[in-house]
Order: sequence, then structure tokens, then C-alpha cells
Amino acid sequence: MESINQILLLSVVGMVTVFAVLSLVVGTGHLLIRLVNHFEKKKQEQEQTEDTPIAVLAATVSIVTQGKAQIIKINKTK
Repeated sequence: MESINQILLLSVVGMVTVFAVLSLVVGTGHLLIRLVNHFEKKKQEQEQTEDTPIAVLAATVSIVTQGKAQIIKINKTK
């Protein structure tokens, strides 16, 4: 009878340990995914705000000149 109790105790301790380790792996994975998505979202927003005026200008020049001209270089002045 004592041997069955030891076997059950060992099985329960093993299952709890495996559950704890897997929970840590899943939690760490979710945290990593959220961090990467957060920083990627900021990066995309920054790129989008930088490219938007150039795209608007290029589209306007293309429409006004009926596709005969294109912007080669844009210089920012003070």
C-alpha cells in the first residue's frame, strides 16, 4: 500500500512540475510576441508617417503632369 502512495505522489509531483514548466514556456512566448508586435507597430507607424507626404507629392505630380514627370529628389529647407 505504501508503494502505491509513493507512486501516486511521484506522479502528481511530476505532472505539476510539467504543467508549471509548460505554463512558463507559454507565458514567456506570449510576452515575447506582445513585445515584438508592440515595437513593430511603432516602427510601422513611424515609417508610414515618413512616407505619406512623399507619396502624396508623387501622386499629385503624376496626376498634374499626366505621368510625364516624376519627383527625383526632395530637399527640406528651414
